Amino acid sequence: MSRRTKRKMPKHHTYFPLRPCVKHYSHNHPLRPIDQIQEDEELVCSGCGLQVIGSTLMCTKSDCDFLLHKSCFKLNPLLLHQSHPNHFLQLLPSPPHNANFFICDACNDYGTGFDYHCSLCKFNLHVGCSRLPKTVNHMDHQHLLTLYYSFSCIDHNITSFVCDVCGQHLENKLWVYYCDKCDYGIHSRCTIPHCTDHIYDSV
Repeated sequence: MSRRTKRKMPKHHTYFPLRPCVKHYSHNHPLRPIDQIQEDEELVCSGCGLQVIGSTLMCTKSDCDFLLHKSCFKLNPLLLHQSHPNHFLQLLPSPPHNANFFICDACNDYGTGFDYHCSLCKFNLHVGCSRLPKTVNHMDHQHLLTLYYSFSCIDHNITSFVCDVCGQHLENKLWVYYCDKCDYGIHSRCTIPHCTDHIYDSV
């Protein structure tokens, strides 16, 4: 999920003239609000690693490629998530222990930006995965799919799980979306393109 690319300056952007620069603890330089980033510009948020569209905050230094969704700028520094109910997760600005990346325990994909992290359990969560909705409509299925934090949460008798979109065999710890009526299930990574309105909705 979280893949950073070199920033391209927006073709058409508007600085809010009366709004001052702001600071964020994850970055050394001031950030300035900008507007009207278009989808075809393919800019990526430095926090969640997802595409930026519309309003965002961009580093004021011309040689720095840091930018954030407004919603990522406002993320809570501590999160108690249902998937990890015994400990708070701390929002880290970069992978723990000075590593180049972390592996998300929800989707098993790597991340290089913000990480909701439990140091006691070595648990890591993408910002995007932390925002996944409890139910989702998917273009490949007619019913709502419900989020489970492992396939054994669906039924303890299930011993294996194959994603009905990509055909991948999943580890039990990975999150899945499932329709009980049809015995149809997909892993969370295959839902991400269909959940982006929930993940980086601007505030």
